[in-house]
Amino acid sequence: MSSRLPRITLADQVRDHIVMEIAQGRLAPGAPVRELEIAERLGTSQTPVREAFRKLAAVGLLETRIHVGTRVRDLTEKDLTDAVPVRAALEGIAGRLIAEGGLTADDELLDQMEQMESVARGGNRIALATACTAFHRRIITLAGNDSLSRAWESLGIEVMTLMALAHTEIDAVQAALSHLPVYAALTSGDPVLAERELSAHQFAFVPSSEGPPVADVAG
Repeated sequence: MSSRLPRITLADQVRDHIVMEIAQGRLAPGAPVRELEIAERLGTSQTPVREAFRKLAAVGLLETRIHVGTRVRDLTEKDLTDAVPVRAALEGIAGRLIAEGGLTADDELLDQMEQMESVARGGNRIALATACTAFHRRIITLAGNDSLSRAWESLGIEVMTLMALAHTEIDAVQAALSHLPVYAALTSGDPVLAERELSAHQFAFVPSSEGPPVADVAG
């Protein structure tokens, strides 16, 4: 199996840089972010920076106001977890559809699991977030439902995964290995098991004082 990471655009690389700056406290809530400054710092044009800003505004990490400019939004734990029940429901449906279709193996999912474990053991949390997202996006693709796919993509999974892995103390190797039972359920031929496992996977890591455990926002 290949160990290559998925290719990402320059705008996505800029986005990941900004996410890590925010998550690690170098860009505090309310701090201004300016296209030209970031472009000069990263040695790129303003075009990919502008696209990165657009993506981050769409998922609530940045906000732009007239006469004020673009600033870091004060992201709360609630922002990171609000989408969890929605994601759990969507991926549960995807799991059921895949199991009903009789999936017995998938090389791309196996490749991403191998990649997750490799980069997790190497301490590369950005690469882990990328591989986690690719794994789950593959599940949505295998479900073969366009409406499901559009709803899932609208949640900003990749950015939220990056933010969670950078901002919390989720064990990277544990996060990577937690995908093994997901794969087993998908290939079990049991739609009920697959739906239950895919949904439960989203509630695995961070405890919550209210309701079910908070999401496996790490993937």
